[in-house]
Amino acid sequence: MRNRKIEAVIFDIDDTLFDMKTKTFIPSAIVALKQLQENGIKVILATGRPPQTATAIYDQGIHPDHIVCTNGHIILDKEGKIVMEKTFSKQLVQEVYDHCLKNGIGLLWKYPDLTYEYIHADVFENFYNKTKDSRKKVVFNDKKQHLLRNPNGGCLGCSVIEMNAFNAKFARKCVAIKIDDRSSDLLLYGVNKLSGVKEVLDSLGISFDECAGFGDNNNDIEILSNVGVSVAMGNGTRELKEKTDIVTDSINDDGVYKALARLGLI
Repeated sequence: MRNRKIEAVIFDIDDTLFDMKTKTFIPSAIVALKQLQENGIKVILATGRPPQTATAIYDQGIHPDHIVCTNGHIILDKEGKIVMEKTFSKQLVQEVYDHCLKNGIGLLWKYPDLTYEYIHADVFENFYNKTKDSRKKVVFNDKKQHLLRNPNGGCLGCSVIEMNAFNAKFARKCVAIKIDDRSSDLLLYGVNKLSGVKEVLDSLGISFDECAGFGDNNNDIEILSNVGVSVAMGNGTRELKEKTDIVTDSINDDGVYKALARLGLI
């Protein structure tokens, strides 16, 4: 670990702060985030969730200093206002849709307020049930929304083999990043959690060395490889744990709180 004063802590949401099995935020983690902010340490969330589900943490009385949503395509300030937004072009949306339709791949498009299902895949039920209100923010009968406004990201419902073939076809345009064996996030080329967090830190005048980071999955490796102190959840992947400074307890054993206390940040 690098000996540097910590000015900000970066958190993934799902299975780091939010238990995907019980669909609830971990109370001790919420207490820890409040204490961080009371201690003058910035709280930044970095997630694949779009704003409509990323901001569910507001209901817990927490307003992070920034939320990097939709894998770096949208950044929210403490009041929930969009301060940065990157979008897919109408042409690229159409190319992706045509490819997915031809190859039987599920397709979602994410916007700040709603998610649109263009092609159904059963695995998307996992996303629709993330919170009690998630399904209410999914539109199932509109496949022309991209003609009115450009989406900020998407999801594919397909195998890893199909995902790899997709990435070969759309190289340097957009990229699918594996979530699990049946689904992946869809990002613009060169845009991701790391690029979004970098924009936030640059605006705050904080370096990555002055940050601690928490995550549970392989899509957190980029950020955790750059921060001054990296923490893997006990329920995290083996690959992530091998690349971090600290492996804390699992999400259900107060892993976030315990690690922050160990670091002397709360």
